[in-house]
Amino acid sequence: MKKSFARGAAFALTAVLLAALGGCTASAPTEPIQKESEVTTPAETPAPATEETAASAAAETQASLPDPEGAAVFSYAQCEEAAQRAEQYWYDDMITGPAAYRYAVAESVATSVVPYEDCILNEQLLMLVSYGEEGERALDRIYAGIDLLVEVHFYVEYEPEINYLGPQYGDGLTAVYILVPVDTSQPCEVISGWYSDQNGERMLRPDQGVVVEGLTVYQSRMLEHQCRALAQAGLREFTSSADWTEEELYRYLYFRGQDFGYTEEEWQNNRWVISTGNRLLTIDFTAEDDWYDNQRFLSTKWPGFSAENIEKYSAGLDSGAVPGYRGEDTDWQFQWDGVTLVARMNGESGQALQEYRFQLYEGVAPWNGRAYCVGGQPIA
Repeated sequence: MKKSFARGAAFALTAVLLAALGGCTASAPTEPIQKESEVTTPAETPAPATEETAASAAAETQASLPDPEGAAVFSYAQCEEAAQRAEQYWYDDMITGPAAYRYAVAESVATSVVPYEDCILNEQLLMLVSYGEEGERALDRIYAGIDLLVEVHFYVEYEPEINYLGPQYGDGLTAVYILVPVDTSQPCEVISGWYSDQNGERMLRPDQGVVVEGLTVYQSRMLEHQCRALAQAGLREFTSSADWTEEELYRYLYFRGQDFGYTEEEWQNNRWVISTGNRLLTIDFTAEDDWYDNQRFLSTKWPGFSAENIEKYSAGLDSGAVPGYRGEDTDWQFQWDGVTLVARMNGESGQALQEYRFQLYEGVAPWNGRAYCVGGQPIA
């Protein structure tokens, strides 16, 4: 069976490698730093309670560091390779790895090698690379020429569905720090969380827009995701999910679940399919806010999908779409019919083939206002 990529059409990736490599050789620090003959590991310092104690702790840490003039000097080629490896590592983890589903857009990616002297003159970086009570700190490895520190800077936006799962970080301009070993046989290592470079309210990308008046950008994106999943699942005439066959339910949960990061495992586990299934169906088909925990659509007594049926249903996933559905190339038209929002799917010739109808739920906060489906019907 052909598997659908978890983000599918939701990804708009524009990668730009901007390797800032001019800082790959050592330079004199702007302020004198006490010299020592060997790298030493300072004793653990209690968390500073005030700006004064924080500054004092930073000064003590800096005073224990060796002269940056003795730090390893990396060649241009080493810096360039490290920047490329860090970028690839970031893509493998954030774009095609387990975390990939969480983002609508990850673009404007830039990588730059951070020299040792920059680490010790920047309080945030110094704290980051000095962490560790046992063994070599990241700072020690950078000084010794074992690892290079690379900053990966990028712009990211969450999918609207991910707000229902509680994202750990905000979206916008962000950076992470990765240790890249000189020994290319050794793996890279992320040593930081996300550091936001954004000041004030985030600016939306200029190519974003709403598909219909009355919706926000995020509601528009979510509406398009819903329409895509309904059409992929081959759902045509219904007023609620109660009208669907078990196979149609499986198809919808499979395709729509990808927008939330759910994989096939959720639908193969009876306990998970009940909780996640109710969550998706409540969000997409009601104006209720108890989407996190309810048995509105699937009760705890529902047996789930049998292994034999899952195998049978999965075999036809790619051929069961609404006739005329063309993936990303599908033409959708949206318009209001009174208080009902009508989404119409057109074929290649422009002929209307299918429509889905939605009501608007304003929500109690900007992130959970949404359009919810109230039915569908074939037109041709």
